[in-house]
Amino acid sequence: MKNRVAIVLPYFALGGAETMVSRLASNINLDKIDVEVICIYGNPQNNRLENSILNSEVKIKYIGKSKGFSLSAVYKLWKELSSYHPTVVHTHLSACVYCTPWVLGHNVKMLHTIHSTPKFELIKPKKKIMSIMYRIGKAIPVAISKEIQDMMTEEYKLRSEAELIYNPVDVDKFYKNNEKHKGICLVTAGRLSKEKNQKMLVDAIKVLCQKYENLSLTILGDGPLKNELENYVEDKGLSDIIHLEGNVANVEEYFSKSDIFVLSSSYEGLPLVILEAMAAKLPIVSTDVGGIKDIVTNNGLLVESENTDALVNVLEKVIEDKDLREELGNNSFENVQVFDSSIIADQYVQLYNKYSTLR
Repeated sequence: MKNRVAIVLPYFALGGAETMVSRLASNINLDKIDVEVICIYGNPQNNRLENSILNSEVKIKYIGKSKGFSLSAVYKLWKELSSYHPTVVHTHLSACVYCTPWVLGHNVKMLHTIHSTPKFELIKPKKKIMSIMYRIGKAIPVAISKEIQDMMTEEYKLRSEAELIYNPVDVDKFYKNNEKHKGICLVTAGRLSKEKNQKMLVDAIKVLCQKYENLSLTILGDGPLKNELENYVEDKGLSDIIHLEGNVANVEEYFSKSDIFVLSSSYEGLPLVILEAMAAKLPIVSTDVGGIKDIVTNNGLLVESENTDALVNVLEKVIEDKDLREELGNNSFENVQVFDSSIIADQYVQLYNKYSTLR
């Protein structure tokens, strides 16, 4: 009898955690394990993340929850889990709280992947619930980087280390020959929100464009600060240099037209977008937050968060040295191979088997 895994997440927005779930579910060997994905919120979005899962012959079930806490959603999720009867429940983001009642009532463990800095992952009441679940051994934390693993031990006073499995990336999708273009093209991608701190990057570009005439920055992504960031770019007089493209389906095409990937986040978990940029053979310049130092080693340069001057200085170094850019880019591509989605999916299968009730 094969293990049955219920992968549960709140919704299918175009975010890092949702992308990770899509890549995981799409690459699991179904000859070894049965998988069902459960989405707590809403209805099908018919986006690329869902379609990738469905094309891999993995079912997605929708609970139909609306905003706010819902006992009805807890009940519907209970019924769905009872019908599927998983041997392991694998949760993401706040889905862990909704799965807790069912897990407590059954001889099943819950694996919970931490996608962000543990301190900011959950609000206080939900964090308290998970602290109890970790302490009694009903929930097993899974960190996406060594840094996050260490943070989990400190934040939740864990008796033993969290499991460690890095995020997956579809390497073949993002590897393309770099397209010829004029000047130096920088690219960043991510949710347009406070923690991503794109304003710091805009400030850095304001300084750099006074020295480099053919410099440009493309910002990919959407979010609550979109209008504010557009206005900030315009106020800085950078509308011809910085281009906000919103959410795009062909991120890899933008990467192939770029020279440097840059991230200016104030805090992170392990950004999938850096792995994608590595697969595109790009050198990485990033703030040193979360688990980024685990994957940006000989393939990029790290700077202190909230330090615009440091970001400017490092970008100058990479902009002016073409040989350095090539070396860092080649190292990116070499290093990213171990994070290919098929390899990470196999690691999760081993983890499911380790904690399954079928052992």
